[in-house]
This record gives sequence, structure tokens and C-alpha cells, in this order.
Amino acid sequence: MGIYIGLMSGTSVDSVDSVVVDFIENSVKIINKKSYPIKDDLKNRIFSSVYRESIKQKEIKLLDKELGELFGRAAKEIIQDSSLSLEDIKAIGSHGQTIKHSPEGPKPFSLQVGSAMEITKITGIKTVTNFREADVKAGGQGAPLSPLFHQALFKMKDISKGVVINIGGISNLSNINLKTNQVTAYDSGPGNCLMDAWSKRHLSKNFDQGGAWASNGKYNEKLLNIMLEDSFFHTKNPKSTGTEYFNLEWLEKRLKELSEDISNEDTQATLCELTAKSIFNELVKTNSLNKKIYICGGGIHNKFLIKRLDLLIEGRTLSTESLGIDPDFMEAICFAWLAKQRLKNREFDLSSITGSTRRVILGEIS
Repeated sequence: MGIYIGLMSGTSVDSVDSVVVDFIENSVKIINKKSYPIKDDLKNRIFSSVYRESIKQKEIKLLDKELGELFGRAAKEIIQDSSLSLEDIKAIGSHGQTIKHSPEGPKPFSLQVGSAMEITKITGIKTVTNFREADVKAGGQGAPLSPLFHQALFKMKDISKGVVINIGGISNLSNINLKTNQVTAYDSGPGNCLMDAWSKRHLSKNFDQGGAWASNGKYNEKLLNIMLEDSFFHTKNPKSTGTEYFNLEWLEKRLKELSEDISNEDTQATLCELTAKSIFNELVKTNSLNKKIYICGGGIHNKFLIKRLDLLIEGRTLSTESLGIDPDFMEAICFAWLAKQRLKNREFDLSSITGSTRRVILGEIS
């Protein structure tokens, strides 16, 4: 057996997703999966750190310790719930929580918190973290990394080509063609992040359940076009982004530019359309509308968003459940798989995914 733990907290900062996976005979067997909610106080401090331009080192260290403890407890608890001993686990792959992602400029970096030392202290298990740094140092975007697992999954399932769309806080696409051994991937723009932020401001809810609020509105074409004029949507791939860019401040600037009254629900409907249209536009650019399109991430539960996306691409989307992968745990499984690759010292060529200039080994072992 090759049992690994995958831990993930995305840009929505709603929970730590934890999964126990057995990679046997070139297959993925999910033994257990569970989400551990992140308390509001900690969540608010994380968001505060993400949105501020500068953070004190003391704050980073405190968040690193607290999140490391949370990730460690999540790992230990799910192992016990799975009737496994700590000795049964080969390694833990923990993505951590992204605080800052800045792969461009003179000093590129990507910062995740969630101390490996704390995870190891609690579990006593070898832990792999800091997956993005090596790629950034090699001139890459450091994201997305999940396409590496998507490619491996397609090989396991004998699927020659297709697209995997992960709709988390940010949306990203993996365009895979095993016949040509080609994988291209990039962030397409906001996923749930703007809709979640707008819901929190006006409904005091962390998200728009099923897209019900958005479905009561009507998207504003003028506002949609203003948003789609943003330079990110016209930047050549590979490209990556985060909630430090697509946030309420970004939205407010576009609302001022609109210079006309718009209701809150119409704004929400327009944000939903932005997510769907930005994904659709990337599929058109890459001639991918005739391929099988698999959806994962929290956005799959936004029924109105999926309805809008299906309308644009004429109903071609499938859940990754059809591949045997729970759409809510795809990324956690990915980091369990990446931990396995790190133990093998496997090098990856990410040039067509992140734009890196040399092969890299992803992750640091603690």
C-alpha cells in the first residue's frame, strides 16, 4: 500500500480539505475525506493578510503556526477516523494557505502558511510543503500545479484528451492531450471569490447557496464588458492570479466606471456571468469546445453558474465524479499525489503550464 494524506485550503478560506488516498497499481483509491471548517476569527485574519499590501513578520509567523496546528489536527483526526495508524501513512502533502502570490516582478515569490514543523510535531509523519517556490524560482507562475495530477488521472482512466476546470476562489483550466503528450494550464480569472465577497457584504453569508441570489438578478452587459476589459483577461498564457487581485476593491472600481445604478442582485448575476464567460472565452481560444469538459471545485455546487456555463458551451460539462474523483477533494488529492512524487524526487517540466524555464522538483520535505 502507498497511503498518503492530502491537505488543502483554497482561496475561499472556508475549510481545510483532508483526504486519505491509496495510490495502488496506477489507480486512486479514496479511503476517507473530510472538510474541517476554519473559524471566522482565523478566516478574517487570513483575508486581512491577503488584501493588505504589507504584513508584519510576526503576523505571518503566528498564522503559520496556527494553520500548521489546524492542518496537523485535521491530518491526525482523519487518520484515526480511517482506522489507520500513523505508521500506515507514507507522507502528508500539505498545500497550506496562500497569503501572497506574486510571480511577476524583480523579486517573484509565492507565500503559503501552515507550518510543516507543526504538522510533523502533531502527527510524527513526514510532511511535504512549499510546493510552489521551486517553480517560481525557475521563472514559472508557481500555479496551477493540479494539471500534473489531471494528466496522470487521464492516463489512469485511458482518456486521450479533455479539459479539467477547477472552480475554486479562482478558476483554472487544464487542457490535456495525451496523444501529443501536451498539457497547457492557466488561471482563467475569478471563480467564486467575487461572488462570495459580494454575498458576504450584502447578505452576511459566506457564499450564494446554489447561486439562488444571482438567479434572481439579470446580468448587466455593460458592467460585464467593463470587467472583461481588464488586462488579465488579455494576458497571454501561462498566467496566474489570486484574491489579492480579484477582490471587492477591484469590483468597486468597475462599478464606478459603470456610472449607472445597478441592484445588488444584478451585480451578483453579472459576477456569475463573468466567471462563466471568462472560462468560456478560454475554451474558445484553445479550440476546446469539442472536448470532454470536467468540472471540480466548490463552484460545481453553484447550480446557476453551471447552468450559465452549460448554456455557453452547449451542455458539455461533466463532474469529475464521473472519473471517480469527488469534485470537492480534487486539489487535496493532487497534493497527496505530489507528496508521493516528491518522495521519488521526480522532476517536472512545467514550461507549458507555468512558463518555468527548467525542470523542477516540487516541495520540501520535513
